[in-house]
Amino acid sequence: MITKFPKSLNLAMKPTPIERLKNFPQLPKGFEIFIKRDDLTGFFLSGNKIRKLEFIFYDVLKKNADTLITCGGFQSNHARATAILGAGFGLKSFLVLFGKGSPKLDGNLFLNKLVGAEIKYLPQERYEELEAIMNEVSSQLKKEGKRPYIIPEGASNELGVWGYIKASLEIKKQLEKAKLKIDKIVTAVGSGGTYAGLFLGSKIFEWKVQIYGINVKDTAQIFVDRIYELMTLTKEKSKLKVNFEKEEIKIIDGYVGEGYAKSKKEELDLIKSVAENTGIILDPVYTGKAMYGLLEELKKERFSKEDKILFLHTGGGFGLFPIKENFFD
Repeated sequence: MITKFPKSLNLAMKPTPIERLKNFPQLPKGFEIFIKRDDLTGFFLSGNKIRKLEFIFYDVLKKNADTLITCGGFQSNHARATAILGAGFGLKSFLVLFGKGSPKLDGNLFLNKLVGAEIKYLPQERYEELEAIMNEVSSQLKKEGKRPYIIPEGASNELGVWGYIKASLEIKKQLEKAKLKIDKIVTAVGSGGTYAGLFLGSKIFEWKVQIYGINVKDTAQIFVDRIYELMTLTKEKSKLKVNFEKEEIKIIDGYVGEGYAKSKKEELDLIKSVAENTGIILDPVYTGKAMYGLLEELKKERFSKEDKILFLHTGGGFGLFPIKENFFD
C-alpha cells in the first residue's frame, strides 16, 4: 500500500460526506444507492476538478508560472475552478472554450469573466484543435515574457489523477468507519481522470470494488483507450507497483443523449425530480446524464439488487443556470 502521495495543496473541503439516496421515486424497487457528495468540496470551487487541481497547482507554484492556460466547453466546471483558483493565487487565466452557437454569459462562464479570465471561443467542430491552440497561446505568452502553464482538459493528466487516487482512500476509510460495504462505484466520465484515479486507487489500496464510468461524450471505446493510456503514464511516472488490464475498465455507453452538454427532456425531468425529492442538485452535463444512465442500467439488470452502489456526485451545478428556462413551461 502506498504511504506517500505526490506533493499537493489543501484546497478542497474534505472529506465530503457519503449519504444514502432517500425519497427517490425513480429508484427501482429493491435497489440501494449511496452518493459521495463531491459537489460539496467548496462553493465556487465545488466539484471533482478541485481534487485534481490540488496536485497540479502545487506544480504550477513550484514552476513559478504566472499565467494558466486550459480548455473545456462553454460551461466547463474545470475552466471555472482553474480561473477562480488562479485569481486566488494572483495568476492570470487564458481559457479556450468550445461549443455550439453563441455562449451565454451565465453560470460558469459568468464566473470566469468575473475573475478576469481571458477567453477564446471555438466552434464545436474545432474541438480537435484545442491542444494545438493552447500550445500557440503558450508560445505567444512566452514571447511576451510570461511564464505560462498548460493544464489539460478536465485537469486529467498524470498529476491530476492523484486527486482521485487520494479520494479513493478517503472513501474507503469512510465506508470502513461506517461499516458499509460498497460493491460498485459509478461516475460520469468526461475526460477520464476521475475514473482513472478511482480505478488506480482500488488497485493500490487493494480494495475489492468495481469502478463503472458513464461517458457523457464520445464513445466508450475512446474512453477505455484514453483511461488506459492515462493510467499507464501515471504508473510509469510514479513507479507504481500495480497491474491492470484494459479489459478491466468498465465504461457504459449509450447515454450521451443529445450530445455533450446537450440535455434531452428525460434527463431534465430527472434532475428536477431529484431536486424536488432529495434536495440534491445534479448538473446537466455530467451527473444528470450519469444518474439517468445508472437508473436505466438498473432497469436492465446490469447490477443486482444485492449490489451496494456508490454514485459519485462530481458537482457542476452552475451549469444549470444557462438552461434554466428549459425546466419550466
